Amino acid sequence: MENIFWTGYCNDARHSAINKIQLVVAKYGDIVDFTFFSDISITLKIEIEEFVIDELYNELIHNLGMDKFEPLNSNNKKERIIFLNIIFSKGTGNLKIEVPSVPG
Repeated sequence: MENIFWTGYCNDARHSAINKIQLVVAKYGDIVDFTFFSDISITLKIEIEEFVIDELYNELIHNLGMDKFEPLNSNNKKERIIFLNIIFSKGTGNLKIEVPSVPG
């Protein structure tokens, strides 16, 4: 099984964009893993049945700028893996997560 690699570009605020993308993906498949690269990008690992991949892509292009993808035009129900890398244009590369001090 060949993996699919997509790249999307987002001008929206990172948190709201991630929430939108999660809702879109949930209609067609499952996000099984993710990796943040500071606040610049996120890579999602999506498990999805092949016959709905084209529909997912078509809905994502309404929320993200997406690199071109040739439709599969498949009716196969086998599971596929999509790696979706989303780049946030407003990212600074300087994400800091404050950890509160705990007495003790």
